[in-house]
Parts: sequence; structure tokens; C-alpha cells
Amino acid sequence: MRYRFGILAGMAAAAVLAAGCGSSSSSSSTPASGGAQTTVHTARSSSLGADLLVNARGMTLYTLSAERGGKFICTKGSTIPGGNVSCLSVWKPLTVASGTRPSGPVALGTVARPDGGGTQVTYHGLPLYTFANDKAPGDASGNGFKDVGTWKAATVGAAAAPSSSGGGAYGY
Repeated sequence: MRYRFGILAGMAAAAVLAAGCGSSSSSSSTPASGGAQTTVHTARSSSLGADLLVNARGMTLYTLSAERGGKFICTKGSTIPGGNVSCLSVWKPLTVASGTRPSGPVALGTVARPDGGGTQVTYHGLPLYTFANDKAPGDASGNGFKDVGTWKAATVGAAAAPSSSGGGAYGY
């Protein structure tokens, strides 16, 4: 586990450096006009053998099982256990502009983030996030990842099997 936290610290440092260079990686999708927007798509993951929810850029979306009923664990003030890396530097909330509705091939909802982070998209009542270590569409390296809880790739239909990083699968 100690090795994984070192990786997270390195990823956070890289994110800070990239931010200083003017690059940006947002999971938000903002429509040109009000109303519904296509926020979430599906993509087949051969490594997980499941259809996953992905954002507009094709990046895998994840849920944290403990974040139910408006309870948030990954907030501006939360850190990854064993270090001082912010949870939100590793897990990026999928948000929509205030007053808009997310849309996609599945029923989606929204919830107001308690840390002033905007309106987050939910699936089955669970907030959706991308993982900073996924570098390309189709990556799902966050599935089964354990830090502030166990993260799971958001799947349509059958639940995705955990990745080699361990962890349990939670059915929808």
C-alpha cells in the first residue's frame, strides 16, 4: 500500500506542475445552450468484460460505494490515507453547469457537492468521477482501487470485475 501512496503523491505533484503550465483536464461538460446535454456515453471494456460509463472524452467513470444518500467522502478537505494528497487531485468529479440536466444512455441524476465544487453527475445515486491515472480512453486502472474507500468502474448491466489492484465488486 505504501508504494501506491507514493504513486499518488507523484501524480498529485505532476497535476500541480501541469496546472502551472496552463494545461487543464476537466471532467465537466458544458452545453452551448441550456437544457439537456450528452454528458455520459458507454464504451466496452475488454479488460473488464463490461460496458462502462465514460465521459465525453471517453474516460472511464467511477463510483465510490460509500458515497450514497448525499454523503461525500472525496471532497476538497479530504486527503488520501497515509499522505497529504488531496482526494480531488486523484479523483475528478464529473460536473455539469448549474441548471442543466446530464444525459446519456442511462438514467442520470445530480447532486450539489458540499465543498462548493458545483453540481456533480450521479448514476444510481452515486457521484461519478474520473481517475487521474487513466491516461487514454479505455483505461480503467482505477477499478478496485482502494484509498478513501474502494472505487469501482461504473458499469451498465453486469458489474465489472475488480482489477489486479484488488478490491471487491459492487453490484448495481
